[in-house]
Amino acid sequence: MKLCWSVLSALVLSGLLACGGTEAPEASEPLAQESSALVTCSTTCSNGSTVSCSGNTCSTIPGESVECDGFYRICVPDSTCLFSSSWCSNLAGKTCSPVGSERKCCINRKPTGNCYCMVGGTWACSVTP
Repeated sequence: MKLCWSVLSALVLSGLLACGGTEAPEASEPLAQESSALVTCSTTCSNGSTVSCSGNTCSTIPGESVECDGFYRICVPDSTCLFSSSWCSNLAGKTCSPVGSERKCCINRKPTGNCYCMVGGTWACSVTP
């Protein structure tokens, strides 16, 4: 019986050694990591401030906003452009007085326009040079 246990033990031990069962495990190689370069978008707002963002993807609407990975950073509107009464699109062709007067107005949500009270008493808007 002792001989049987000895033989059996020898077979088990040799089997373990053959299969690498008693050796220390080797250190595994580090997993490859994905790396992607971030891109940055920025725009200068009409009030002179800048908005920017970084992400995997980005786009810009000049003077208005930037978008990175679906998140937007929007320029704070100039206070002149908050009220529709200052929009050129709402002023042009409306009556005014006195003829020759002028006022600042907004074109495309930017305070880049001047409106003039023309002969005939209606507003006409132009872009400020």
